[in-house]
Amino acid sequence: MYQIVFDADGLIKVHTGGFLGEVAAEYICLLPDEVFREAIVAARQTHTEEAEALEALIQTGKLLRRPPARSAQAERILTMFQALGTGERGALRLFLKEKADFIVTDDRAFLNVLVRNRTPFLTPAELLVRLRRAGRLSREDAESSAERLRPYIRREVYQDLVQRLEDIL
Repeated sequence: MYQIVFDADGLIKVHTGGFLGEVAAEYICLLPDEVFREAIVAARQTHTEEAEALEALIQTGKLLRRPPARSAQAERILTMFQALGTGERGALRLFLKEKADFIVTDDRAFLNVLVRNRTPFLTPAELLVRLRRAGRLSREDAESSAERLRPYIRREVYQDLVQRLEDIL
């Protein structure tokens, strides 16, 4: 089973798309403490239901919360990219420490860092396509999730996502 590490943006979009449970069934989902604080603790003030749903996934072991991690490799990368947020920094550190397979993000600045450093990543849209291909989501559920993601992703990403979902038999 593949290990994935979420940053806050990726976690929130996958949850908003309604397919986080399916992701957790298909992947080992790791959540850095920094992302927990950014996406869940802060959300308790304004998005109570979202925070409670994410906390329930942690309590049931579907999201595995991990303490802050440090590595010389992560610090070398991060010193070149000071503008990254706390959650992205925590995700990269945890990814390297755990030797995970992918980072899940949709943050453009972070994606640029990952591409420049040849770090494997998945966007929420790509995760949705993978779940559909693996048979974890019906066509209707995948299309419904894509529609829920629509307001939160760029128009061209949405159009590509819809086309890719239609191409899956």
